[in-house]
Amino acid sequence: MSEFTKHKTANIFATLLIGIIVLSFMFTGYQSLQQGGGSPNAIGKVGDLPIKTEEYQQEYNRQIEFYKQMMGGEISAKQIEAMKIKESTLKNLVQRKLMVKFATDIGAYPSLEEIKNEIKTLPYFLSNGQFDINRYKAILAANKLTPAEFEADVINQLKMKNTQGLVQTFPLSKGYLNDLQKIRDEKLNAEIISISKNGLRNFVEVSKDELAKFLAVETNQKRLQSMFNERKASLDKPEEVKARHILLMAEGKKDADLKVAIEKIAKEVTASNFAKMADKYTEDPSGKGKGGDLGTFGRGRMVPEFDLVAFTQKPGTVSAPIKTQFGYHLLLVEKKSEGHAATFVEYKDKFATELIQKDKVEAIKKLTVDIANSLRHALEAGNANEVKSITEKYKLQYAKGSVNRLDGTSTGTNLTAENMKELFSGDITKPQIHLFDDGASMVMIKTTPATAAADLNEQAKVATDNAGLKNALSRKMMDSILKKLEEETKVKIYSNMLQE
Repeated sequence: MSEFTKHKTANIFATLLIGIIVLSFMFTGYQSLQQGGGSPNAIGKVGDLPIKTEEYQQEYNRQIEFYKQMMGGEISAKQIEAMKIKESTLKNLVQRKLMVKFATDIGAYPSLEEIKNEIKTLPYFLSNGQFDINRYKAILAANKLTPAEFEADVINQLKMKNTQGLVQTFPLSKGYLNDLQKIRDEKLNAEIISISKNGLRNFVEVSKDELAKFLAVETNQKRLQSMFNERKASLDKPEEVKARHILLMAEGKKDADLKVAIEKIAKEVTASNFAKMADKYTEDPSGKGKGGDLGTFGRGRMVPEFDLVAFTQKPGTVSAPIKTQFGYHLLLVEKKSEGHAATFVEYKDKFATELIQKDKVEAIKKLTVDIANSLRHALEAGNANEVKSITEKYKLQYAKGSVNRLDGTSTGTNLTAENMKELFSGDITKPQIHLFDDGASMVMIKTTPATAAADLNEQAKVATDNAGLKNALSRKMMDSILKKLEEETKVKIYSNMLQE
């Protein structure tokens, strides 16, 4: 069904045109200004490079759409906060500007030919395999971009691409690679538990008396109303249907022939055999072998002709043939869920509890310490069931993996150089438990000696390892470069300019 789903992401389209090169490095120490100071069209600056408001909005929307697809539907304001999408948006934008600055400093400018080729080969601007200047201008106009603005963005993307290529092709001697391999071979098995202090506030108890006192204050009622108004769109439950379809695609066929074919199929199809008939007849690749399953969708997701039938048809019935720009469809609505508009009364107590919990700083600290102590005891005793019970109860991230001195953890957990130094200090032939606290979160790691795996093909292993070492080194080189740039570059974020 993806071929004819009506996407509503035009405002983020431009950010998806070129696969933006983003390296996952963490940044800290932003200078946040609560009052003005930025231009009306910027939410911050990285050195002399402005972070435009539309850049922030596009990157924010891109991340929202990514998480919607990953989670299979809408995401709430609470989920957005928990996943720190705003913070991630800012980090990506600051990092991107630092990359552009570095690329400019080293002169990694693309040629005019590179710029033209990049734009002319983007599939979004092609008609029948050829670059279409009118389509190019129309898409940019729809995204409120001028050709000059978009081409400037392309130049920056190519600058970053060229810079990354330079770092990746940095020459390395065999002796140096051997030394790096020795460092990589220093490896430990690890059980890693991440504790978000912000997430733990949801487990702090709030009594009925505390709730009543909070609600009795008029200013608190206004705060709650403001929270509800801000989140209402994500709290409303939209009307949805669960459906299947059979599609005969229009491309390369005569309409009259298609109509005859779909009407013939319609005579065979019933609600009970629809899935079987869909597997036999549908030409929609995403539904083939799945009984034409479309999953659950809300109003406006499909093209208008299809959408109208889907939301007016009685569940358990098969539609008459539906003609759309994609061809002819037969539709089976399996289930319909009525929408519901959220009300303030429904969420007032929940939001009040959330605000009270947020202010219970000491209670959160105590809970964090109690959880850390319980986990330490369970890990020391090798009590896997107790570890599982604690992590599940408090919804903590738990993973088993490995850690080596070159690449860090196999689980993707971010550790500082100081953390890594501590992990490999002392007697690493015995189990060790480490706790790292950066203020906002804690990471507890139990390390045990790693067993060397049998090597069946040493030459192949060396070749693979060397390639991996080069990639790892290039990432670390870029990491170091960006961190150095961050230390030397003034980063300002005008927080009052941020908008969702």
